Amino acid sequence: MRQLSLRARFVWGIFFCVGLTLVLLACWTVWSSQRIEQGLLTDVMRTHLAIYAGTIERQEPPPPPQDGLLRFFRQSSPDLPPEISALAPGCHQRVPVGSKLMQVLVKDLPTGRVFVTFDVTQHETRTLWAWRVLYCIITVTLIVIAATAIWVSRSILAPVTALAQRLRRIDPRQRNQRLGPDHSQHELAPIADSIDGFLERLDGFVEREQSFTATASHELRTPLAVIQGATEILTDQTRERPAAQKALSRIRRAASEMSDFTQALLTLSREAQSETDPGEICDVAEIMPRIAEEQRELLNGRPVGIDCRCGATLRVQAPPSLVTIVVGNLFRNAIAHTDRGAVQCQIDGRTLRIRDSGPGISPAHINQVFDRNFTTRPGGYGVGLYLTKRICDRYGWKIALESTRGGTVASVTF
Repeated sequence: MRQLSLRARFVWGIFFCVGLTLVLLACWTVWSSQRIEQGLLTDVMRTHLAIYAGTIERQEPPPPPQDGLLRFFRQSSPDLPPEISALAPGCHQRVPVGSKLMQVLVKDLPTGRVFVTFDVTQHETRTLWAWRVLYCIITVTLIVIAATAIWVSRSILAPVTALAQRLRRIDPRQRNQRLGPDHSQHELAPIADSIDGFLERLDGFVEREQSFTATASHELRTPLAVIQGATEILTDQTRERPAAQKALSRIRRAASEMSDFTQALLTLSREAQSETDPGEICDVAEIMPRIAEEQRELLNGRPVGIDCRCGATLRVQAPPSLVTIVVGNLFRNAIAHTDRGAVQCQIDGRTLRIRDSGPGISPAHINQVFDRNFTTRPGGYGVGLYLTKRICDRYGWKIALESTRGGTVASVTF
């Protein structure tokens, strides 16, 4: 259930409380006035009934009607309406007599039953119109109350709205943005100061992370360059020694992967400030065979085939080092989780799919594979797929995993 906003709750609270109070007060006022009028009318009729009874006892003529509203009858009166003659002793309200409404007071005397009637038709009509006018007044008043409540809520919540708008305008790529100076003159100053404290700590954290990543990546370049240069020299000197060539090939590949990793760290460290370099274009179809061949050594004699069908061209706007990390990590995980069968790679339009024939990923872990430090392999660190997901998010690529007992399909849509 959607929760109402603070402004809506404020408006509805005022509207309900004031509106309910107004309605109850108006209804009580009308009801009280009617009770008072009814009581006064009954007292007047009782007084005239006593006068009429006295004239009957004294055998005097009855008093004349007053404006045609108050009339007197005896049980034997020829003009007594049948609706009235059937009434029992007591006070009867709103008795319909033809097209009129009568209030009737009936009393038994020793000389017979007498009736006093008062025409309340006009009074009832005025009362009905009074209720209608009251309804209109209440409706208009409620509309005015609602408009006033909305205006008051906007005035009261204007600082909160301004603070929310200022928060939405904060650019995450910019540092040292503060809210306190704009909200120091009203009650939201403590909230703005707290947010500023959080932004200050966040700026420090981002700055330290970016500084460490950039520094570490930069410092790793020199030893990696030395390792790659020494590997090339040793390769030329040991061409006739296959065992040494195999070891040097592994060193060269590890140095290349480490170089790609440092390049990824540098790119991700600049994520908040820079956009993708439009001059770097990479063809996934060209690097896939090389990645598949490099990962073949991880099989360690297992009966697993590698089928790479990447004839179609798939050009992406990204550094080749980052594409290599994404594809290499997916390929490496497919090989690591396949004991027999095949690992297949296929390009379909803008989507790269890597399929293995391993045991699959359990449903309990499928939503955690991209979390940092999550791994299902003994000795694993849970960094590869986390880094892959970050690179995909950085460049707007869509990565997904579909797993069954017959294997897992990793797809990246560039």
